Amino acid sequence: MSWAPKQLTHTQRVTRLYRRSLKDLLSWAIDRPLWREKALELRDRFDANKAIKDPRVALKVLEEGEAEYQKYRHPQPYIHPTAPGGSKFERNIPPPPHILEMLPEEEQWYKEMTDWANGKD
Repeated sequence: MSWAPKQLTHTQRVTRLYRRSLKDLLSWAIDRPLWREKALELRDRFDANKAIKDPRVALKVLEEGEAEYQKYRHPQPYIHPTAPGGSKFERNIPPPPHILEMLPEEEQWYKEMTDWANGKD
């Protein structure tokens, strides 16, 4: 049996285009009220083509939308600093819990030092 990758449905392609467009819009409009205004305009553009029933016309509109997205993509998209590809990704990662556990000898030494520092003998 040969394995073939699953093709995306039209709805999945439209949804992914919409999500990518919204995320890319954040790179162009940093001010949240301006972004919200542009996001509503983008949603209106998508909703305007929602009622298309002819699959050929819908596919043509989708491909035009994907081409327009590629044309107007931000050249340097904003990446959250702690996200993969961000400037702080994997910086100062907390150590795994098992590294922080003390050995019995270390616990004895720590107890002795704490007792000495608190004036207990």
